[in-house]
Amino acid sequence: MSARRSSLTSRPFPGAALVLAVAAFTAACGGGSNSGGEEGAAAGSTAGSTAGGEAVAEVEADPELNAMLPADISDAGTLEVGTEALYPPYEYLDEDGQTIIGLDPDLLDAITSRLGVEYTLTNTAFDGLLPALDGDRFDVVAAAVTDTTARQQNYDFVDYFLAGQAIVVAAGNPEGIAGVEDLCGQPVSVLISSAQEELLNRFNQEECAADPIEITALPTDQDALLQVQSGRAVASFTQEPVGRYNAAQIAGGNAFEVANTAPLFPSPLGYVFDKEDTQLRNAWQAALQSLIEDGTYTEILESHGLESGAVDEATINAGTQ
Repeated sequence: MSARRSSLTSRPFPGAALVLAVAAFTAACGGGSNSGGEEGAAAGSTAGSTAGGEAVAEVEADPELNAMLPADISDAGTLEVGTEALYPPYEYLDEDGQTIIGLDPDLLDAITSRLGVEYTLTNTAFDGLLPALDGDRFDVVAAAVTDTTARQQNYDFVDYFLAGQAIVVAAGNPEGIAGVEDLCGQPVSVLISSAQEELLNRFNQEECAADPIEITALPTDQDALLQVQSGRAVASFTQEPVGRYNAAQIAGGNAFEVANTAPLFPSPLGYVFDKEDTQLRNAWQAALQSLIEDGTYTEILESHGLESGAVDEATINAGTQ
């Protein structure tokens, strides 16, 4: 059975002009992945071919898993998923400026195919995703969201990937940054409302209490990179797979580098659900676990070069930080 993704939509959000500026000074990551702004938000498009497409095409629906879904979703045969499509390699815009591709869309294709439903994927500013989930605009958020104990107070996570953090600096590392202690007293950019912003604030209470980091939180990870490129920040703090992807892809790998040699503070990433939506959460977990067990999950991660972050089990609320 082939993956059954319905049309993808893209919403405009702050920072689109800055993202276009990134594309202007670099050979942007993911081809046209930085082209989504007001124009890209105008209409939906069908999904294009993706790296994990071959593995997804083999996924068949499981009637028992479909029966686990809430009746309204099972009857409708579709669900609404929110993401933020400027976060490669997890999710980013294809060359048409509208189609969202990456690891998360491939996994979504596989999970929903196993559940026997379709889905609509909507691009929304990262700091608007959880409020939109609260407002019932989305059934689930799939945006490489870090599972933290603070977020678990309000949401449930089905964890699907393990990612550390990266300190992204200008090529050549002019400030000689090697670890968190080197960020103290320095201007550092970060994605707003992210777990990485929470970590920087924690550093300011601990390692950098005597000389706090000057934190600039911005609407997108690309905006944070622009701060580094322009010299307004000495580093950007982001997820390790994102940092290494951007360092390798932007300007042919000549614009940025990752300062830390090993991932910092590994944490699980999860699909996010309303705490009241336990039936959908449990069906999702079971579908993901079935993909882990039959090897489809590993094939998809390998197609994106992300197998190092694979998990052995689809857990619920496994984050401990």
